[in-house]
Amino acid sequence: MGGSLIVSLDFELFWGMLDRCPLEAYQDHVLGGREAIPELLALFQKYGIHATWAAVGFLFAENYEELSGFFPEQRPSYLNKAVDPYGTFAKIGADEQQAPCFYGSSLLRRISETPGQEIGSHTFSHYYCREKGQTPEQFAADMKAARAIGEAHGYVLTSAVLPRNQCEPEYTRILRDCGFTAYRDEENDWIHEKIKFRPLLRLLRLADVYVPLTGQGGYRPRREDGVWNLTGSRMYKPIFRPLEFLEGLKLRRIKKQMLHAAKNGLTFHLWWHPHNIGVRTREHLQQLEEIFRYYAQLRETYGMESLNMREAAQKEKPEDLS
Repeated sequence: MGGSLIVSLDFELFWGMLDRCPLEAYQDHVLGGREAIPELLALFQKYGIHATWAAVGFLFAENYEELSGFFPEQRPSYLNKAVDPYGTFAKIGADEQQAPCFYGSSLLRRISETPGQEIGSHTFSHYYCREKGQTPEQFAADMKAARAIGEAHGYVLTSAVLPRNQCEPEYTRILRDCGFTAYRDEENDWIHEKIKFRPLLRLLRLADVYVPLTGQGGYRPRREDGVWNLTGSRMYKPIFRPLEFLEGLKLRRIKKQMLHAAKNGLTFHLWWHPHNIGVRTREHLQQLEEIFRYYAQLRETYGMESLNMREAAQKEKPEDLS
């Protein structure tokens, strides 16, 4: 057994940045990410990379009129209104042509037509499971809406990536009841488990991008309440200008983790957002090609295989996905 490489992308356009910055400050990343997707798909095809594109449900609709028909009756009652996306629609335009940072049906079609690519869910509304004020019932309504709009466009969504990788046992059971068979959990390491002081947490996570503070990240998938936990092993971080001289260490870190997984028959799960490569796109694609070229070597030497999340869940227990 040569292990497996899972690749997943949080496909959210600007929905995940609403509470972080104004659109004007970040739209070059989002629009650049849109333009990078065809090149990324070509790269996936070149190296046989299967990937899950976990898309926010809002992206599926052709226009606001269609989308509003899928809005759940129970919407998230966040105490922090800045993270509630429903008030945004009056300001952004009605369709993909007018609001390319918020709608993405044409991109989803292109992705779905590419061999090895899975359309998954990043929830319907970029839902935050640990945000104060929201309830499990509201989360269930959100995920049902995500499934419904996916099915309306011909996609059967079985893999979920929750925003900020936030999940709780009760929410895992909701995923199961809504028909999902796999989800991506947050990294399982001592930094995430023991460090609660956020500035220190962010500093250590940044350092771990370049040096092995948390080990190799490989694992064997485990089943939780009927759903396969396909934990993220490593986020592919975009080039960070102040530490640009360490980019070689970043790639070396990822490769060593992949090698460890290949040698030991483990899963290595690499993920990022398309908007992460929306600026300096050529350099990011060159880095990703270096990673995928190394995967091809591991495939030849150890039999490592590339799986999207649905395929990984099927491999673990095919009869669960009738």
